[in-house]
Amino acid sequence: MDITLVINPGSASKKYAFFREGKRILSVSFEHVGEGYGKCLEIDGTRQQCESATAHTFESAIEEVLTIAKREGVISDSNEITRVGIRIVAPGTFFETHREVDEVYMRNLTNMADAAPLHIPHTITEITTLKKILPSVTCIGVSDSAFHSTIPEYARRYSIPRKDRETFDVYRFGYHGLSVSSVLKKSTQMLGTCNERIIVCHVGSGVSVTAVQGGKSIDTTMGFSPTSGLMMSSRAGDLDSSALLYLMKKKNLSPEEAEVYITKQGGFTGALGQSDLRIILDRRARGDHEAQMAIDMFVYHIRKTIGAYVTILGGIDTLIFTGTASERNPLVRAYICKGLEALGIILDVKANDELMGRQGPLNAEKSTAKIIVIHTNEMEEIARCAESTSV
Repeated sequence: MDITLVINPGSASKKYAFFREGKRILSVSFEHVGEGYGKCLEIDGTRQQCESATAHTFESAIEEVLTIAKREGVISDSNEITRVGIRIVAPGTFFETHREVDEVYMRNLTNMADAAPLHIPHTITEITTLKKILPSVTCIGVSDSAFHSTIPEYARRYSIPRKDRETFDVYRFGYHGLSVSSVLKKSTQMLGTCNERIIVCHVGSGVSVTAVQGGKSIDTTMGFSPTSGLMMSSRAGDLDSSALLYLMKKKNLSPEEAEVYITKQGGFTGALGQSDLRIILDRRARGDHEAQMAIDMFVYHIRKTIGAYVTILGGIDTLIFTGTASERNPLVRAYICKGLEALGIILDVKANDELMGRQGPLNAEKSTAKIIVIHTNEMEEIARCAESTSV
């Protein structure tokens, strides 16, 4: 019986899941929080007790996961794993397609490491460890950009010299594609129809807004790298290139240091010195002016993007909220929707307040656009893509 192992690696978290015949049978996640580490286990959809973990366990997470899978009877031997699907966040036309991870793939991924330093180095480490432990398993690099490959050329291009654009492969690739694809499938099931004009707001530690027409991405806020676009947890989002060059000169930053600056010292971290949105909202509730300003900055640019996307879509049928911050926090959804009434996006305040940690509709009866919360399932989407990719 085919078993697929899914891996979603990050700098501060690692997620693993085993799928059999499209059904998730085991999930293990690791997280680095503050000075410590945690591990959570879920079997057949039943959440188990989370427990602390060590730095060594975090670093050698794959070995720990395989040990747990054998202990829980998911596999009796590692050779029973048919294939591995790993989420790839990397700029480049090459990475817009789900592909088998071979030597050519690894060379291309290594060459792009500087372009996505929050993701690629950790992914390379994860794949290298995987290849040592499971040398014969088929590994599929599942693209987080593939869904956005339908963005029209006029929206995809940057206005730089053609030779440079083509030689160095600099385009708007977009990310969070696996998340958007996941929630679109669920929205069709939930609504019983496939709406023509949809805007998806993914609000987690990473933040993006995507315009979808006829089931296809036509624009998204993240561009060449996942650093660009909207204000995020620690990523600056769009920053005037001259402003960055100016800061590099004034602060004597190397290109590598500038990359760290905009990826780890931007967003809420830069504006407030705090990246946890729950804490920021609590500070705002206690009258913290700077916290209020950070929230206003954050919400303003999301609202502005929604307005722009309603224009290019020629209207809106459905606004979808996904990502941990917007799935769990009614205040975030309320702030974003405030002022969008003229676009036909009208929130039902009571329904929004009552919907916490669940999926469901939020729009008022007089709203011409549906507003819904949908839990994204990137792991399931990675498994589906890995299993459907021919090698």
